[in-house]
Amino acid sequence: MVELVIANIMSRADDNRAYVLMLQERNGFRRIILALGNPEANSIAMSLRKAYSPRPLTHELFGSLARAFDIKMRYVIINRIEEGTFCSTILFEQGNEVREIDARTSDAVALALRSGAPILITEELLNRTCVRDAPNGAISIPIHAANDKVLRDALAEAIRNEDYEFAKTLKDELDSRSSNLAENNINN
Repeated sequence: MVELVIANIMSRADDNRAYVLMLQERNGFRRIILALGNPEANSIAMSLRKAYSPRPLTHELFGSLARAFDIKMRYVIINRIEEGTFCSTILFEQGNEVREIDARTSDAVALALRSGAPILITEELLNRTCVRDAPNGAISIPIHAANDKVLRDALAEAIRNEDYEFAKTLKDELDSRSSNLAENNINN
């Protein structure tokens, strides 16, 4: 496992209601990017500034409940990516009882900041999804980390540019997501 720390939180240039959180490996350079909604971004930003609202917000309320019932958050593991969205598990401990709970990564990060719990990611997932800097100053994200709309737009652009090899890679990723979605619907 690799420990991640917050490198940056910023609003997206094209939408001031959407935010991006950049997590970077502690003592390293690999980074991942997470999309956040406004509530989660505000909660994370407040926690980073050590600011508190006059009344408890959701993540603060959860921390108060955990403390009241002597529940300790041990760590967050970002353990998979589904359709371009990182998914996480939180490990909690209460006395001798240990529980893993599925969580949205944005919520897990907000809770980890308040509890001091480490944020972890598997080595394989970090290698597969980490951001790479391009020579022109842009950043490049792996196709596994992109959402479906970004992939469809990139596919259309690749076809326009007659880059059929890249177009096939993008189409294969979209097709694998469609088959995974169909398989999940059948199993549920």
